[in-house]
Amino acid sequence: MSEAREKAIKLLETAKAWNWRVDVDGGILKITKRFAPGDNDAFVDCDMEYDEILGLLPSTSAGSVWGTDGGGIGGMSALNEGIFRMNKSGGSKRVLSEIKKNISNYFLQWPHEKMYREIREKVS
Repeated sequence: MSEAREKAIKLLETAKAWNWRVDVDGGILKITKRFAPGDNDAFVDCDMEYDEILGLLPSTSAGSVWGTDGGGIGGMSALNEGIFRMNKSGGSKRVLSEIKKNISNYFLQWPHEKMYREIREKVS
């Protein structure tokens, strides 16, 4: 097994164990977790978990991490909606490719998500 695949599998397994949803859109890793709206304890748990998951994707170029964490106004939106979203750019293209290849082994992929991803890849 390649090193990139090992890292991808570790990220996917960790995310699934902690009930995070994973997606790759272009060169961006996206993770999402739902919880009961207004549940401050669940929000704090998400705020502590996301960094470890995103940290499993090695950075190979300049990029950033952004989303609805507690460090900005997006946190209030996440708490009210019950949806915590984080994104990371600048990650290893090889690991992202392995995540895309293996994601269906860990998460149910709805047909429209696959179609949307294929269209975006053709346009890019």
